[in-house]
Amino acid sequence: MVRLGLRLTLRSGREALVRLAITAAAVAVGVALLLGVLAEYHAFQANANQACWSCTGGDGAVPAPLPAGGELWNNSVDFYQGQTITRLDVAALASSAPVLPGIARLPGPEQYYASPALAALIRTVPADQLGDRFPGHLIGTIGDAALTGPNDLVIYIGYTPAGVAAIPGSDWVTSISTAPAPEVFTPFFRYAFGVGVLAVLFPMLVLIGTATRLAADRREERFAALRLVGGTPADIRVIAAVESVAGAFGGAVLGVVVFLLARPLLAGATLTGTQYFSSALTPTSWGYVAMLAGVPVIAAVAALLSLRRVQLSPLGVSRRATPKPPTAWRLTALVVGVALYVVGLLATTHQSIGGPAYPGLLITMAGLAIAGPWLTAQAARLFGSVTRGSSALLASRRLAGNPKAAFRSVTGLVLAVFLGTIVGTLVPAINATEASPANASLSNVLLDQVQSYAGPSGAVTLSARQSRKLVSGLNAIPGATTYPLYSLLVPGPPGPGGSGGPGGPGNDTAVSCAVMRALAVLGQCAPGVAAVQTTDDSLFSDNPLFNTKAFVSSSSQVYTGPLSSLPLQAVLVRVNSPATLERVRTFLAVNAPPQVFAGPGAAPTPPRTFGETLSIRLGRAAVVEKLVYAAVALTLVVAGCSLAVAVGGGLVDRKRPFTLLRAGGVPVGVLSRVVLLEAALPLAAATVLAAIIAYLTSVLAYVRLAPPGTAIPRLGYDYYALIVIGLVIAFGVIAVTLPLLRRMTAPGNVRFE
Repeated sequence: MVRLGLRLTLRSGREALVRLAITAAAVAVGVALLLGVLAEYHAFQANANQACWSCTGGDGAVPAPLPAGGELWNNSVDFYQGQTITRLDVAALASSAPVLPGIARLPGPEQYYASPALAALIRTVPADQLGDRFPGHLIGTIGDAALTGPNDLVIYIGYTPAGVAAIPGSDWVTSISTAPAPEVFTPFFRYAFGVGVLAVLFPMLVLIGTATRLAADRREERFAALRLVGGTPADIRVIAAVESVAGAFGGAVLGVVVFLLARPLLAGATLTGTQYFSSALTPTSWGYVAMLAGVPVIAAVAALLSLRRVQLSPLGVSRRATPKPPTAWRLTALVVGVALYVVGLLATTHQSIGGPAYPGLLITMAGLAIAGPWLTAQAARLFGSVTRGSSALLASRRLAGNPKAAFRSVTGLVLAVFLGTIVGTLVPAINATEASPANASLSNVLLDQVQSYAGPSGAVTLSARQSRKLVSGLNAIPGATTYPLYSLLVPGPPGPGGSGGPGGPGNDTAVSCAVMRALAVLGQCAPGVAAVQTTDDSLFSDNPLFNTKAFVSSSSQVYTGPLSSLPLQAVLVRVNSPATLERVRTFLAVNAPPQVFAGPGAAPTPPRTFGETLSIRLGRAAVVEKLVYAAVALTLVVAGCSLAVAVGGGLVDRKRPFTLLRAGGVPVGVLSRVVLLEAALPLAAATVLAAIIAYLTSVLAYVRLAPPGTAIPRLGYDYYALIVIGLVIAFGVIAVTLPLLRRMTAPGNVRFE
């Protein structure tokens, strides 16, 4: 029977070959897309599980005298055009000092290793914008073992032991960490991947099932003929399974080939904000096995299920059992999913990043797919009762008779609308809570906290004279305007509150009112006042809303002393171009490197603009937005293919009744409207409900997590554009099949084989 099944599949004429080709092509699209999602997730997981050498905790502050083993570290970060540079100043204390990953030996004094991306920048960018920050010369590049992707900017700079020991915050290290980095946003992105995989998996399974059941009625007629010549039901099942497996396996192999050809393009994507190495961007071996073995099995099961309600008599008479209409019990999964989502949302905190609500969200998506046939049946009954005309009658009767098949072809579009509504509601609202008018006015203003303490001794690292020299040097850079903030702190390390040493005054910063007039969004002095003393702690917050709050007001205490006699607390520098920004940053890295003492192992905050701070915060929401939009785009592609196969297959199955209707006088326009209505009704019924549920769940999440008093989010233009694109794809696919309807129902085709 297997050989006969293959013969019937490959040598039954043009129609069989076309059906096989369409099935293989549809399966290939689904397999290639799913392999791409699995590859991206595998790279993400490999990145999250990679050894984090920069997470190494020191064995304590630099001891005196220096020990005879290990090495000295000073781990810090820098910025260049919005990209983070990981910098390690290192000095070996013995020949047995542990070697950093990605290099063969530690750099000596006046030597450094750089990642390939950073080395290329150092070679091409003017030195006063980048290269001057790193003392010494390049002796090699850092290997992949120390990097998360080809675009990583990392540098190891060699020093003498005395040179590293003199930098505040340096550590003594005897072993390098091999543990992964602590998970902060990793679970968030993992949940987003889960949503994306589920959104693509459902439509892909529908696509495979639809493709393997292409022209099912015509196949059943052929199977009836086989029964007439002596075939048993078991023989028919084997032949049907062989036919489906052949097309699905060929499609799976083709999908793997397409994925391998497209993988270099996928390697250039940055869905999670990181460009992965192409070697990591691959599914696991089990992923390939699942595609090559699992997809044919799914196809065989789909083919056998399509015959489950069909009994073929020995005389070749086909009798199809009437499917039971879907009941309201199909709404159970949807109700349970929404309830679990609400419960998870109540347990969600800002630290859990919405994690408890994700299971409910996934079950809600599954519930929409399960409830779809019931919604289609109800919409068909309602439509048939309120409309008149032959097109409405034919469409509503067929939808009510088999709502499962009708909804199956639009499942992917419904899920795309659901995900698109969530993203279109939440992401703009989240971005609005982060942004403020102050962010816009300060976007090109760089902030650097230059005042620091050399560890517990409390020695100020920049004297008043050095501070004046630093401000003068900054003002000499073309396109830079400097606004200094001066320190009133007494010598001593920062106290527990972070605002002064023991016994220090409450108002620890002095600032000129002329400076505040130039930085108006940060506050204004009382009229006639030349300088005030205040506290500027909010400036150094990571929150873009908090660090732009005014810290000076008309009630601020007047400062009457000479500002030039004080050491700097911080500098704000307004720049007129990206090149000027990097020149300022390089000047500060050389003349006032970030050395704020925050305990051993703590990396100081590098100088960055308020705009960069905001971009970092918004980048986290942008990553999720890209992940979900990518899932929506893939879902639309798969759903479009599924809809095309379903509509085309439905036309082939109904060639005889449609031809007879047209021969009996029914215009082809009526039949075209029937095809359109059969797709539009289930699509409208399910997508409206999906959009409502998605919007309400998004509003609940926003109200739960947003600051009190924030406005209810509204859907923006991007959302409506996404919906329009989805509808255009859906009806465009249907429109492409309508010329086939005209040709296949021509009166000359009344004769049937």
